[in-house]
Amino acid sequence: MARILVVDDESDMRMALGNVLSRGGHQVYEAGDGPTALKFLHSEGADIVLLDMRLPGMDGVQILKKLRENDKETPVVMVTGYGSLESAVEVMQLGASHYLAKPFSNQELVNTVERVLRGERAADPVGVLGKRLEAQVRGPSSTAPVSVREAGLPVLRRTDPETSAVAWAFFGALGAVVLGAALFAAKRAPISVRDFPVAQKNPTSLVWNGPELWTADWVAQTVTQYKLAGDRLEPVRSVSLPDTHITGLAVSGDRLWVCDSWKGEIQERKLDETLSLIAARKSPGAKPSGLFFDGRYLWSSDAATKRFYRHGVDADLAVLESYAAPARSPSSIYKDENFFWSADAQTRRVYKHRLDRDLKAIEELLAPGLDAGSAPLSAFTIQGANAWIGRDGSGRFSRIPLAAFEVRQLRD
Repeated sequence: MARILVVDDESDMRMALGNVLSRGGHQVYEAGDGPTALKFLHSEGADIVLLDMRLPGMDGVQILKKLRENDKETPVVMVTGYGSLESAVEVMQLGASHYLAKPFSNQELVNTVERVLRGERAADPVGVLGKRLEAQVRGPSSTAPVSVREAGLPVLRRTDPETSAVAWAFFGALGAVVLGAALFAAKRAPISVRDFPVAQKNPTSLVWNGPELWTADWVAQTVTQYKLAGDRLEPVRSVSLPDTHITGLAVSGDRLWVCDSWKGEIQERKLDETLSLIAARKSPGAKPSGLFFDGRYLWSSDAATKRFYRHGVDADLAVLESYAAPARSPSSIYKDENFFWSADAQTRRVYKHRLDRDLKAIEELLAPGLDAGSAPLSAFTIQGANAWIGRDGSGRFSRIPLAAFEVRQLRD
């Protein structure tokens, strides 16, 4: 886990970049201007800095110059966009480690940061500006202004702060939260955990629909369908949903429900070849983080409000009931005939709720091995007597008997 400082004068952009990086387990700090950034670096330090080129007052070039007067080692990734190549070339010559040309995708951001942290040369520059900047650093070329939007790259969108839903609560600084084993009653059964390798590195949902398992990857922005074949999951198809930051899925008949935490909306899609969009409706909270369809109602969780919502499946997805969540960062949810279940992405605990008027949490459960590491519990569901679990960055799903969970009874 690295300490990363994001320097940008736009708060929504700082949050967006920070949320993407913190999901990889990094500790992210923010600064809105040069003096604040330099003060933080002097007093606290960082393993890497993401520095926007254009800032009011002290710009990126001035900040880098000032930093390099006393600190020659801290890697700095310059975030560049619209304008002349001359200033970009200057910061590279001043000792910037790399540059990201806007617009860039989530994956390009993650890859660049990881490479720089490993001390490797970052991947080849992308976009019109990136390629021309590379040529400028290595030799003479034109310095005419150019917009990298000409390159047609995926966009990390800037959204209005009032309406942006820039990710789940656990996209922020994570850190491991340890509740000692003594808190839990000894209810262990023989553990029979089976891991299933999958292509998804950043899963955000697990939904069984008969023999089909549906999952999403928030970084790749894809929805993938699997079928269980003995001891492995066989991919059936994968559909790309560009500019959709998927944090939850639910299936009802010929419909797929998708929640997007950046846009703060719940999407209704057809279960056709392209998952065609039917309608998108604002979610009741700013950061919808999970969905479940119980055969009659659509349920959603929200990491900003820390609440669960029961929706009527009508034109407006009207909220019929709202319940407080016990989790710090509620994410995946599930409901059967007897209980409601919810997962906490940050603490990696699962809660079992009574189906009463308060949706009261009666048990807190911990799966074997989930205390190891700091990766969030990003996907959870139940199938029969087993829980299915995905952790961000793991590249696998785990099937764990519910009887193997440690259980702590919660007081009324």
